Amino acid sequence: MGNRWTELVAPGAGTPSLPLLQEAPAEPAPVLRGAQTPQLGISALDDDSRLERFLASSVGPYWLGAHGGAGETTFRELLGGVECHHRWPSPAPGAPAPVVVLLARQTHRGLEAARRAAQDWASGQHREVVLAGLVIVADTPGRAPKSLAAATRVIAGGVPSTWVVPWIEELRLTGAVDWESMASEPRKVLTALGEAVDELISERTPQ
Repeated sequence: MGNRWTELVAPGAGTPSLPLLQEAPAEPAPVLRGAQTPQLGISALDDDSRLERFLASSVGPYWLGAHGGAGETTFRELLGGVECHHRWPSPAPGAPAPVVVLLARQTHRGLEAARRAAQDWASGQHREVVLAGLVIVADTPGRAPKSLAAATRVIAGGVPSTWVVPWIEELRLTGAVDWESMASEPRKVLTALGEAVDELISERTPQ
């Protein structure tokens, strides 16, 4: 049975069928939806388990790796923004609420770190930030093992949105990613992520 707090969202579902001779639109990137705000009854982490904080002066986006090697630099290079160096941003006096995206690898240790960071937010310890969601980055090509896929769905239930980025071969070979040569599936997920983050930032940026 799937996690009842999580649903797989397909924005194109329910739209009228296209004529047979017309090319169908590309399938939208899947997004896992979860809790949109911190929740009552979630225990706060002890100080030794929590990530530290730093003062932030802009809206971001801020890429917060829940553990080392989660991809802060890669996502900053791909989508702009600020690396958090594994610390939560807190707005400086007069600064806007920072838009934050959690990052983690789809490994046992990576998902456990993501779970702790999600719990830290869900317990209400970071109400001054806008959590866009969580990005889980595949650690190997192909489908994730059932145990890791199940853990991903459970953790996704505790944050507003979760994007699972498929394996990107260029990262292993060159340490960098080029939009033009990237495979279609990771490019589709990253595009959807970028659009969601841009929307949150535009809502909080004076016109």
